[in-house]
Amino acid sequence: MKLPLVSKAPLVALILFAPSQALSAQGNDSSQAAQAISGVGTFSYDSTSATTGAEGQNESLCYSFGSTAIDLDVWFEWTADFSGVAVLTTCGGTSDDTKVAAYPGGGCPPVNTAIGCGDDSCGYQSTMDFAAVAGSTYMIQLGHFP
Repeated sequence: MKLPLVSKAPLVALILFAPSQALSAQGNDSSQAAQAISGVGTFSYDSTSATTGAEGQNESLCYSFGSTAIDLDVWFEWTADFSGVAVLTTCGGTSDDTKVAAYPGGGCPPVNTAIGCGDDSCGYQSTMDFAAVAGSTYMIQLGHFP
């Protein structure tokens, strides 16, 4: 799956994730070893071998349809190359029932620190936005609705 991150305007950027067509996994099953990505564009993910770890499962901001969980998730550590609103979406990139979250800083996020969460924005795919600062790092959790 690929995730496009395309500049929409000077202060808004789109990050798109789509399923990977490659044999190797994109994203990492653990937030402690998140795959580093940067800038605006399309990024691939592969959650076929992903598990549901403890990280990012109890975010009150991610509560939707009776659950805060993000199942079978993969993690990315994204570095912003602009300051403004980052829009992360899986819309148009996959048919998976996705759920996404973003956290400030790198590494394993503490509970209830999500700065964005999205589920079912366009059918079963997800979109969310959050404030980004150029040069700052953000953890991206991409998985499936339970």
